[in-house]
Amino acid sequence: MNTREYWIDSVQAVAPEIALVTAAFCALFAHSLFGKRRPQAAAWISLAGLASAAALLIARWGHEPMRVVALVEVDGFSTFFRLLMSAGCAVVVLAWMHSGRERRPLEPQLAFLLLCACLGGFLMVGTNHALLLVLGLEIVSLSSCALVACDKHRPASAEAAMKVFVFSGFATALTVYGLSLLYGLTGTLDFARMGAATVDAQGLARQLASDPIPVALALLLVSAGFACKISLAPLHFSAPDVAAGSASPVAAFLAVVVRVAGFGALMRFLSALFVQDEASRLLQHYAGKFGALLALLAAATMTIGSLAALRQAGVKRLLAWTMVAQAGFASIGIACLNETGFASALLYLASLALMSAGAFAVLMRLESLAGSNRLKDLRGLGWKHPLLGAAAILLFASLAGLPPTLGFYARYRVCVEAWNLGMGWLVLVAAVNTWLGAQACLRLLSVLFRHSHSERSAVRSRVVMTLAVGSALATFALGFWPWPIEQWAGSALDLLRK
Repeated sequence: MNTREYWIDSVQAVAPEIALVTAAFCALFAHSLFGKRRPQAAAWISLAGLASAAALLIARWGHEPMRVVALVEVDGFSTFFRLLMSAGCAVVVLAWMHSGRERRPLEPQLAFLLLCACLGGFLMVGTNHALLLVLGLEIVSLSSCALVACDKHRPASAEAAMKVFVFSGFATALTVYGLSLLYGLTGTLDFARMGAATVDAQGLARQLASDPIPVALALLLVSAGFACKISLAPLHFSAPDVAAGSASPVAAFLAVVVRVAGFGALMRFLSALFVQDEASRLLQHYAGKFGALLALLAAATMTIGSLAALRQAGVKRLLAWTMVAQAGFASIGIACLNETGFASALLYLASLALMSAGAFAVLMRLESLAGSNRLKDLRGLGWKHPLLGAAAILLFASLAGLPPTLGFYARYRVCVEAWNLGMGWLVLVAAVNTWLGAQACLRLLSVLFRHSHSERSAVRSRVVMTLAVGSALATFALGFWPWPIEQWAGSALDLLRK
């Protein structure tokens, strides 16, 4: 391949990122171009950019993996997460356009921030290089902080934005310091070369054989940085406060898009060090110990999240703590540190993105009807709005891991992988927390169907209802026939088969 053909292929490979950047700046300039004549122009431009990025990603599905300018990895693994983030961001834009008692247009700067955060997530999940990973992490962090602070009419948004800023800075500091230690130990910023001894890189295997303490410290620091993004214990306590102080679309964005980006980056980092063929042979002895640590974090996260959800008086905080527990369940597959475990984690993350989007759509509609997200203000809304009530039953049953929903099958898969590796204690913890999570969800549903309650007038929103009902039906149908999403998750693991 000559230089011209290489650059043409490279531009085609990163075309989704180019589409997002173009849409972001077009949305930013929408106000100056259209003024107040087209208040929703930025939103439609954002949706067009996200749809273009998703179409380009789908068109490239099944192609041979390639590396662009030695930084960007274009493969099935990154495409899987990029599609999830594109779909999640599109749902957030649609919800922002049609949620609330008064439909306020999506301002150009907010559309710009959403697309920038999505672009940062694309970079996080699509690189094996530490520099690009930190760049993507910073783009996501700064954009998320600005999005949380965007609601000027909500006093708690300023406090929530401050917490996002502090914890994001803390996460970045931990990650950068850990990566700098790894660079000093191995002489490379490429994760794939860190995991194996090469001619020009010492590799973690040699470092662990000579002195394991610096390597263990570096891995712990990097993992702690990712834990801030995906709300793993003990660095998850700000997540519910941030969700409660944010607008509901922003809370949905943090729960779906940002968390998916964090999980994707963590899995790529760990796969390069412990799961790929050469690395798994050299570091097999240490993978079990690191996996045990991840299992302990997963157990602590799901337990704290499930217990805290039982004590919440607001639906938004209840859902936020439920999302913390879901991060713990997804981490079960990652703790296996093998290909089948990662496949089950991918399946769980795809199902979690679908369930979370639907659950937040239900929350937005309930807020619009009751004028509040407190549980006591939602009494009887399930009877008065049976379609919304049915969607809430299916979605929260799936989040609780109850059959016959997709959430049950995804949780069953990660638990089977943990059981096969001899982590029966983790499966037992997951079973107990499934029961606790079911209690929290039943508490919400019992309020919705307890007795009638006078509701306030609300704007009719067919789009939000369609999102809620569509997600609920998809969750229920895929619980009986999970083959499509399971095959999609399995085919995304070409990264691990290199």
